Amino acid sequence: MFEFATLFLLKSLFFLHQDLFWLGVLSSGLLMAWNAGEDHPIKRIFYLIVGLVSFFPLASYFAIPYAALLSDLHPKHSNLYLGAWGLCVIFGWAAVIFWLRYGVPAVDVLQEKVTRRTDLERNKKTDVREIAKHLPTEALKFDPLKFIDKKCGVLLGLDEKKEPTYIEFGGGTSAPHVQVIGTTGAGKGVSLGVMASQFLERDEAVFFCDPKNDEWAPSVMFDAAKRMGKPYAYLNLNRPNGPQFNLFEGTTEDEAFELFQAGFSLTEKGDASDFYGIEDRAEAGKTAELIARDNLTISQAYSIRMSQLSSDDGGGEDVAKKFYGKLREMAMTPSINAKSGGVSLAKIIEGGGCVYVVGSMRNDIVKTAQRILLVRLIQLCERRDRMAGELRKVCVILDEVKYHLSRPALEGLGAARDKGMHLVLAHQSLGDLKDCTKDLNPDAVVDAVVENCRIKICYKVQSPVTAEWLAQMSGTIQVDDESRQVKKNLAQAETVEGARSIRQADRYFIDENMLLNLPPQVSVLYGAGLPKFVSIQPLKVPKSPEAIRIVICESGMGKTAEDKLNELEVIEDAAADEGLPMLD
Repeated sequence: MFEFATLFLLKSLFFLHQDLFWLGVLSSGLLMAWNAGEDHPIKRIFYLIVGLVSFFPLASYFAIPYAALLSDLHPKHSNLYLGAWGLCVIFGWAAVIFWLRYGVPAVDVLQEKVTRRTDLERNKKTDVREIAKHLPTEALKFDPLKFIDKKCGVLLGLDEKKEPTYIEFGGGTSAPHVQVIGTTGAGKGVSLGVMASQFLERDEAVFFCDPKNDEWAPSVMFDAAKRMGKPYAYLNLNRPNGPQFNLFEGTTEDEAFELFQAGFSLTEKGDASDFYGIEDRAEAGKTAELIARDNLTISQAYSIRMSQLSSDDGGGEDVAKKFYGKLREMAMTPSINAKSGGVSLAKIIEGGGCVYVVGSMRNDIVKTAQRILLVRLIQLCERRDRMAGELRKVCVILDEVKYHLSRPALEGLGAARDKGMHLVLAHQSLGDLKDCTKDLNPDAVVDAVVENCRIKICYKVQSPVTAEWLAQMSGTIQVDDESRQVKKNLAQAETVEGARSIRQADRYFIDENMLLNLPPQVSVLYGAGLPKFVSIQPLKVPKSPEAIRIVICESGMGKTAEDKLNELEVIEDAAADEGLPMLD
């Protein structure tokens, strides 16, 4: 029995010795067993057996050398064969290391590509590198005039299904305020032009206030007015443009005083400057009384007040320098001091039409006039008799809204809808709303605009803070958040386990990545059901010189050029007597 077992062992060793090269390669099974790990015990046992069997030649030469000498079956050139076996071991182990480091990750990539995902998986969180999967590739091309329908509302554009999207207007004078947000060139101006032209077509009085002097908007509004047979007026508040209208025309004493508060920031700020504001408000009241009594322009009122102060005992050199300094600046602005024949804001509100007003983003005097103009329009709407029948709606477009806001305007924003006025407020970011005058609370400005503007049209933004703010307003949705386990193998290469787990997570319906990467002229519409993507295209109109033609009227500074110069000299002399700053 012993002899049989010995013979069988020797025969087996001889067989194994004939396949030294393969046994050397199979020794890599030990590495495979080590890499398999405890989570695959069967696989590890299999590789372990294969690896151990491949080391029998080494054992036969060193562990039991006498067994090989007992038989003449010992192969010749055994040392050479043993060296070849060693080289095959090195080759096998190197092949395994190469496979584990490069082959296995490649197989993982291939498996990921050919895997068919379950249809039960819901929305995912967005990845900015693949954000194009969640957005329209570009704005839809269409002609807005083909979809404009007064019965349906005001066209905002086409949604992803190429269906027109409208703002629904209720009956009566009430209409929603609209907030338009977007960076320069994103499509904000195009949207304002399309909406404003439709408001004019709906027989509204439209006032388009543009501080940045848009290239195309005047032509868009002029073409719409011409097409509808409505009156159109173009005002430019900047110097050296001549007199075009009287900003204080027809004001009552209270209205004129409120205009001074809005333009000159005469309201209390809660600091030491409030003490000096008492005198400013007192002089504002006297000037307001004078303007209301004789229906004067600012220039005329300033000239008269300077004469009165000069004739008073004490000379009045130190009386309300802040108020009269600002009043003088307004008096020296010809555009708002038309004595007669100018554009009547009240008549436009009563009869309909369009007034396009070009202001400024840099000139403080013109910015003051812009703030006063907005409050004056609110006043004109408020004074209408609501018992006389249905009032004409008044739409005020405020591009770059931060240059128009004042405390009276902000306080009147909520009540304006009941007076037949609705506003379209356009700005670039959340920071624009907070960049307000010192008598306003930045947070209160944001809250007032957000709460009063039911419709929000948001184009691409650059500010992450603004994007997060807008994303929060879209609400959250449930998405599937995937987790997978990554392991490091023997070759220090990371591999992904085939199984993955899915859990519920939250994501904003329209998140920051979408808002920061919207294509040009594609917006997110809030306030008309669930937020959705809407494309807009400009109205194709030719540029018209008539759209930017200013009608110069009789000036409140004098009927002739000589009279005008003489009166300006009077104003300059009076200002010098009062110690007020001189204008260039």
